[in-house]
Amino acid sequence: MLNQVDFEYSWSGAICLSENHEGFFGQLAPNVYGALCCNGLGITRGTATGTLLADMIAGERNELIDFLMASPGPNKTPPEPFLSIGVNSVLKWGQYRAGMEV
Repeated sequence: MLNQVDFEYSWSGAICLSENHEGFFGQLAPNVYGALCCNGLGITRGTATGTLLADMIAGERNELIDFLMASPGPNKTPPEPFLSIGVNSVLKWGQYRAGMEV
């Protein structure tokens, strides 16, 4: 239905996902702050958490900032070669299962 419509912009790229669906919010190092790992909700969550991060750096506090600061953060990934083995195994298993749908 849209073959006659020209799109001005498109986006693609990697999506940062964490196993426990948690993101990072807060200080990474002295004078370095971040709101990271939005689990596929980057446009919405990134905008909201970026605004809240700027408020926090400016000294403001509210219940949303406190909620994000209380988050346990994303799970840590295992070291190599275990990370690659696990990721590749999950991808191959998903491809195998998708082929079984025929």
